[in-house]
Amino acid sequence: LAHTPSCTAAESCPPSELAKRLQRPHRAETTTRGDDSLPRTMAATDLDTAAAQQLYGSKYTHNVMFLCNHNSCRSQMADAWLRTIAAQREMEVGVASAGIVGGTAVKEGAITVMGEVGVDISGYTSDAMADFDHERFDAVISCCGCGDKLNDEKAVWKARALFEDWNLDDPPAIDPGDLSEFRRVRDEIKVKVEELLDFLAE
Repeated sequence: LAHTPSCTAAESCPPSELAKRLQRPHRAETTTRGDDSLPRTMAATDLDTAAAQQLYGSKYTHNVMFLCNHNSCRSQMADAWLRTIAAQREMEVGVASAGIVGGTAVKEGAITVMGEVGVDISGYTSDAMADFDHERFDAVISCCGCGDKLNDEKAVWKARALFEDWNLDDPPAIDPGDLSEFRRVRDEIKVKVEELLDFLAE
């Protein structure tokens, strides 16, 4: 897997610079979902619930955003694999996923095939990229080859310390009806997530 850092046109990214970028601490803000700062007026039980939902934020060593067109299949599986594998490895890596165009709903095929490998995504939500702050993430992965849609005001997502476009096939578009393509892409995503975590652990 070739991990290519995202740099401005006027600079190069030697390994030392990439290391600095990936180690850059996240700023503490109060208005972005997933942050570990919470409204002071929340009750204790609400605080417990919110704490359990902190899947990314400044408490993590790295934070990864998986992007896709509608956050309905590939990015959902990638999100779930990273949560699962990072927990197994005891790595402090936060994660979120979102749709560049907007959120819709998680595909039943994705829920089914992830359930087959013991990963439950039935409660996952399909969210829009516009609901997130790019500065919360030091690694951004486009799952669907849609990096070319990250232009104009969206280009900031490609300017994070690490940006990759995995260009994965779209299971709902090509599956013959037996979920075979969902399973193939699911397994491809697992390998890529493992390689990504290997890289972040270096």
